[in-house]
Amino acid sequence: MAEVPAAAHILVGLDDQGKPHASWFSEEDGDAAAVAADLMDMALLPITNDELAMIGAKLPRGKLFESGKAFVPFVKRTVYDQLATYFDEEFVTSTATRVEAAQAAAAEGYAKASKGEVPPRQPEDWSKIVVGDLVLAEDAPSEGWFEAEVIEQAANEQFRLKWRDWPDLPNFTRGITDIALLHPKHVAA
Repeated sequence: MAEVPAAAHILVGLDDQGKPHASWFSEEDGDAAAVAADLMDMALLPITNDELAMIGAKLPRGKLFESGKAFVPFVKRTVYDQLATYFDEEFVTSTATRVEAAQAAAAEGYAKASKGEVPPRQPEDWSKIVVGDLVLAEDAPSEGWFEAEVIEQAANEQFRLKWRDWPDLPNFTRGITDIALLHPKHVAA
């Protein structure tokens, strides 16, 4: 049986919507995890004490991609807050600035989109879905997928949507696992 590597580093941070993510990486993945941390605006914490070891043991193992980025799942805010005590002030400030700017841009985009001033944005990854984005949803499995606009981001990765081509139909809610993304080269009509 193959030996499971030990957790040596924790990659942690907030996405553009302010949602916490964290996972652990082995010692041998440390350099690649450091690259991912830089690319993803996250912190890489070396596991240097018992508290970090206990937190790391409860986290999922992260996955590195060829792009240099990593899969770092969502975690509870309480776990993130425990890890945040190890951040330096510069990281805290830059993260707060980045999240505030992303949320302000999303709010401004929503205001313009609701007035019909700009076409809806098409997110390239599920973690970046915000109000005003154009996604795909299905009404019934046998009917196929249709374009819908995100009108509200609710709790537990739920989104309120409205059909793009049928605005008179009632708004509806779908979970993130029930939403598809448009191909990056798709041009909204």
